Amino acid sequence: MSSESLELCREKALRLLENSPHSVLGLKRKLFKAAKFTARDIQTVIDDLLKAGLLDDRQFAENAIDFLKTTGIGRFKAVFKLKSKGVPQDIIQEAMEKQWETGDDDDDSERAIAVARQKWKSLQSKKEWPDIKKLQAVARFLAGRGFSPSVIRQVLDDLGKI
Repeated sequence: MSSESLELCREKALRLLENSPHSVLGLKRKLFKAAKFTARDIQTVIDDLLKAGLLDDRQFAENAIDFLKTTGIGRFKAVFKLKSKGVPQDIIQEAMEKQWETGDDDDDSERAIAVARQKWKSLQSKKEWPDIKKLQAVARFLAGRGFSPSVIRQVLDDLGKI
């Protein structure tokens, strides 16, 4: 392990963190992808960043959830996105309980209704489609956004009254 290689790895990691927050695994993946660093260098840098408090999966998850709540997605998709970033399941669960409001469907319902109304409005130009087909399109849209079946049902009931 050369000190030059280690220093280059550290610089790359700090640049990556400067540009955007990363989970531990996400940063490791990017450093490995650079293909210039040894596994030992990468682990040493990760350990140093963890000790310095510059890398924290818990904080990353909480910040990511705060952002994701503003993007019109549901609980399932938020969890999926955190998993894809390499955040451990126990940290995801903890952060979701802490950050994703009360944990009931009401919070997701408000987000789902807002995005469903936009989708419904965009589907009104399809005059040849019957309302049932439009409702099915909204349901698929909401499912793709990570909303639970019970939330989707509630939103469709709401839209059916329009």
